[in-house]
Amino acid sequence: MGKIKILDDSIAAKIAAGEVIERPVSVVKELIENSIDAGSKHIFVEIEKGGKSLIKVTDDGEGMDPDDVRLAFERHATSKISSLDDIFKINTLGFRGEALPSIASVSVLTVFTKTREASIGTKCTLRGGIIEEFEEAAVKEGCCVIVKDIFFNTPARLKFLQSSSRESSLIVDLVSKYAIGHPDISFKLSVDGKEVLFTPGNGNLQEVIARIYGFDMAKDMILVDKTFNFGRIYGYTSPPKHTRGNRSWETFFVNGRLVKDKSLSISLEKAYRSLIPNDKFPPNDKFPIAFIKIDIESSLIDVNVHPAKTEIRFQCENEVLQSLYETVREGLSRTTLVPKEKLSFSKINFSERYSTAENESLLKEEYFTKIYGKIENKIKTNDQHENTGKDVRTESPIFDVHFTRILGQLFKTYIVVQGEKEFYLIDQHAAHERILFERYSEGLNSQDISQELVYPLTLKLTFEEINFVEENSDLIRKMGFDFETFGKDTLLIRSVPYLLNKPVQPESLREAIDELKENGELRWRSREKFLASMACHTAIKAGDDLSFDEMQELLNQLMNTKNPYSCPHGRPTMISITIYELEKKFKRING
Repeated sequence: MGKIKILDDSIAAKIAAGEVIERPVSVVKELIENSIDAGSKHIFVEIEKGGKSLIKVTDDGEGMDPDDVRLAFERHATSKISSLDDIFKINTLGFRGEALPSIASVSVLTVFTKTREASIGTKCTLRGGIIEEFEEAAVKEGCCVIVKDIFFNTPARLKFLQSSSRESSLIVDLVSKYAIGHPDISFKLSVDGKEVLFTPGNGNLQEVIARIYGFDMAKDMILVDKTFNFGRIYGYTSPPKHTRGNRSWETFFVNGRLVKDKSLSISLEKAYRSLIPNDKFPPNDKFPIAFIKIDIESSLIDVNVHPAKTEIRFQCENEVLQSLYETVREGLSRTTLVPKEKLSFSKINFSERYSTAENESLLKEEYFTKIYGKIENKIKTNDQHENTGKDVRTESPIFDVHFTRILGQLFKTYIVVQGEKEFYLIDQHAAHERILFERYSEGLNSQDISQELVYPLTLKLTFEEINFVEENSDLIRKMGFDFETFGKDTLLIRSVPYLLNKPVQPESLREAIDELKENGELRWRSREKFLASMACHTAIKAGDDLSFDEMQELLNQLMNTKNPYSCPHGRPTMISITIYELEKKFKRING
């Protein structure tokens, strides 16, 4: 007897559903796309427990009549295409007829719907893909789909879901992007009974960006818009000063479809080449923020590449990629790329004695005092030295390294120090990273490294980032941040770390969180990873001018760390060149 058997229909349906419905956010995606295809002007999404217990999507689209409701849950039943040729000229987001049957096969699903012409609507309930109830119902025009107990009949799939907050974050991110992609539709999102997102649907893309990501970011975004033979490329992209630590803020829509395409990202990033500094290790750690739409003749793209319909192929790929580069580059060229001089606490020179521009220093200090109040040095420096090469000994009780004289600062990046039979180049950023990483790891009391602000500052975060901060609030407070949530997407920061006589910018917290994202998803890799990231973003930077006292204190602290020779990411903090090597270079000796 042969071994090959035809699978039962219910088993085949569950397997097929796995291709389309991977997690709750997949359900939300399919239902939103159905609502958009139905011509909806208002879409209301409600979820509970990350969508694991409830997903509800309500719209005011064209609705379905009773016959269509029955057919909608049959596999490959669709109103979008009727022949093979139609696949190559698709103008809708859905077309396979797999979404509703796939969702219904792994959940308890109820749909309420009514067309404009009908006097009465329809209610249909399915459990595991089997219709349990089908009746008339008094409902409004449009469609309401309620999905409960996802994966109730496939427990193995349920085990792979993450926490409710993580699943909620994915859904918030998805709905946010669809609101960006369709500013003419009003979106509303409720998470566990709380409204977290609302857009008016007035077609103003910049207003949508402001509502979701904050006014401060939206007001600086650069409008790009250009028409080509194949279609049009338009949207908003950030000035070089606004960057993120990963590509998750690069959003692309092709004919209204949210797509993931690395080639598009690379073309976008090429437009920023030489404009965004990537001076950290490894390179390419800073990425632009962009919301780009590409309108193109449907016959020039293939959307039937992947079940999730997030991947596409362009027939004229090179032309599209080059056009994207030109569109963004021209938009950037129309904008002033030279930053305006602005007083900022991150650029304050805290050393009055060694200021080369005394008036400017006093002005910056006055500004800082207004914002941050009277500063008390939390780090005690040694005796004052003259602003010339000076004798200094920093003998570590652990390591056999002896610094005898600080010679100065090279390129505002490296500290040059003379030893007994060699000289050292110390990377000031890497050295400070090591110091801060060990401080954070030891969990110093926040009052030892924290400075209270006279006026609290606000930091706009995404729903996902807010969740991350709340889940790890104890650790973040130990680093010197004192904060509270303010509304649904804002942190009110009352204190910041005060390190090496300098305050930390609140923005450093968001930059550190950005680095923890993998493929656009925020994951808690490890406590050490977060501490290393925070150390990196709160440390002094290459280009920061240091006084001799600050260099002295940095070296003192570095040589009292457990591992002064490398930063938390593995880069060396110092290199040494011996007298022998110098004399050999100058041919004073042979060999």
